[in-house]
Amino acid sequence: MKSKAWLVVLAVAGVSVSGPMVKWSLACGASPVMIAFGRMLISAAILLIPALKSGELMKVLRAPKRQLALATAAGVLLSLHYASWMTSMSFASTFVSTALVCTQPLFVAALSGVLLHEPIKREAIPGAIVAVIGAAAIGLLSMGGEHGSLVGDVLALVGAMFIAGHWLCGRAARHDMPAIGYMTFVYGVTAFCLLLMAPFTGGFAVTLPSMGGILVLALVCTLGGHALMTYLLGYVSADVVSFALLGEPIGAAIWALVLFGEQVTVPLLIGGITVIVGLGMYTYGEMMAARRTGRR
Repeated sequence: MKSKAWLVVLAVAGVSVSGPMVKWSLACGASPVMIAFGRMLISAAILLIPALKSGELMKVLRAPKRQLALATAAGVLLSLHYASWMTSMSFASTFVSTALVCTQPLFVAALSGVLLHEPIKREAIPGAIVAVIGAAAIGLLSMGGEHGSLVGDVLALVGAMFIAGHWLCGRAARHDMPAIGYMTFVYGVTAFCLLLMAPFTGGFAVTLPSMGGILVLALVCTLGGHALMTYLLGYVSADVVSFALLGEPIGAAIWALVLFGEQVTVPLLIGGITVIVGLGMYTYGEMMAARRTGRR
């Protein structure tokens, strides 16, 4: 169990590098969409060999049309998430952008209520309110010129909305779809959609120095972060993973400070921490609701 705990820490550290590496690649002259395209293309290419050898990709391609359509939608939404969130990094600080995009559980709850008629659990409502207050405070501070950017805030929240749609489509699509085959297919669709967006969203701008950041995003953040978290779900509870991921904005802020000397004003820091605390309360409320209804 100790080894798995360390893996959780490593996975969170890997995910936390994402924001700073996007900033690095942007500073090196790459466009947000091309950064995301490179990240997804490399990740899909690495997964392609095991997906083909194991036959998992073929199982996904032979899945019922509805499942395949949902998996495709998951890829499209993931591309929109990356396009909006990575663009937000050009305007907002790493900490604020990452904190706001981490509000995706609230959008999942909202969309589930509208589309799946699964209302938010009453135990989770206080946490949701606190997180929304924190996000609103960040927006108001940005409007007031507290070294923030309302455009960046909105793009980060739009990114959270798209990633919420991605997870909902993925949850409906997966069922008996094998994990590696599913990820390879979705990452491939995501890369293709991003390539189509490129001419309309900054062109095909990418530089040799930015390729280092893109490679780190693929290997450390996607495969060493998100994919490792997916693997760990077989050994630790989803609650552990959910709480661990709340450390991402803090980790991102630390990386940004060490790598670029990027600092966050105290008011924006308080707003971001309020969002994180609210999300922690929300996650705990979801856990309590699950225990109340007898679900694990």
